Amino acid sequence: MIASPTNTDAALARGLALFNAGDHFAAHEAWEDRWRVATDSDERRLLQGLIQVAAAHHKLRVQGKPESAARLLARGLAKLDACAPDAGGLALADFREATRAWFAADPPRRDSGPTLTFRR
Repeated sequence: MIASPTNTDAALARGLALFNAGDHFAAHEAWEDRWRVATDSDERRLLQGLIQVAAAHHKLRVQGKPESAARLLARGLAKLDACAPDAGGLALADFREATRAWFAADPPRRDSGPTLTFRR
């Protein structure tokens, strides 16, 4: 059973649903809307990391720019690495590991990649 996202806001959950559906650009936008108004530094770091990872997926899958995607991914994962493994109620540790493996594939993968879930 997946834990209810009671400790997260609607933007985090909406972005997660969009990200998991493969709409990384829309997920980026949903998280960015919340990031713009967030005042807590931990929340901002989490959101910015997610935004950058989503943008990296978009750069790779839609724009076909693996070098730009790799730079964004590195910045995003560095921010997510600085977050607790369950920040925002997410299964963040698993997501970071799966994302690194997905992007490391040679040649770069074009499927939608790993999903992000709320912790169980």
